[in-house]
Amino acid sequence: MKVLKHMWFAKIVPGQSQQDRLESFYKEQADLYDSYRFRMLHGRLPMIKAMPIPPKGEGVWLDVGGGTGSNLEYFAENLNHFAKVMVLDLCPSLAAQAQERVARHAGWSEFVKVIVADACDAEAPGLPSPGSVDLITFSYALSMIPDWEAALRNAKRLLKKGGHVCVCDFTVDNSQGWGMQTFWASVFASDHVYLRPERRPFLREEFVSVHEELGFGTFPYVPPVLQAPWYVFIGRKE
Repeated sequence: MKVLKHMWFAKIVPGQSQQDRLESFYKEQADLYDSYRFRMLHGRLPMIKAMPIPPKGEGVWLDVGGGTGSNLEYFAENLNHFAKVMVLDLCPSLAAQAQERVARHAGWSEFVKVIVADACDAEAPGLPSPGSVDLITFSYALSMIPDWEAALRNAKRLLKKGGHVCVCDFTVDNSQGWGMQTFWASVFASDHVYLRPERRPFLREEFVSVHEELGFGTFPYVPPVLQAPWYVFIGRKE
């Protein structure tokens, strides 16, 4: 109920920096963030299952907007398949949860780093060198990044040739009527989550599409007739 209270009634404070706005919304729910969110982020597991994993011990993975680091749990004891993993998030409270998660797992701290930074900032301290990353993920992150085009271009800059960007997020889709599209766009916008139909075409322009999915998912405590579209996009840098 604590998470629901903050999702429904604790709105993002306007007129501050993006980091301050995110912190105002997530600070009081950061410790319980994952317990509710995993039931509404239906695209995350399909994205992870479709991720092109580099050869063992060679891959560099950057999880942009990685929040509490929950994506790492999908690999569990096999996370060391990657040579280096970075979780980047702009919200200090969520990044602190990610740091605690890393500390709880033996050996993770040797190759996992948590970075508090703006995904659009090419000069952010701690970022890997341009052209050095094998895999960059945006799991329900692009819809909360105001300049999402800049974030994707920065990701493309960091990827090595042949590297992959993997995205899953909420969206609006023409398979639903205008009324339902407007409903979902309005509901999400109230929490500064913006559903942009132009994101998928933009991804196809910037990267070579190798895998795409579109689905519809329910939400806890919401009538099952209300299902929001989600998508997965995996693209390769040429």
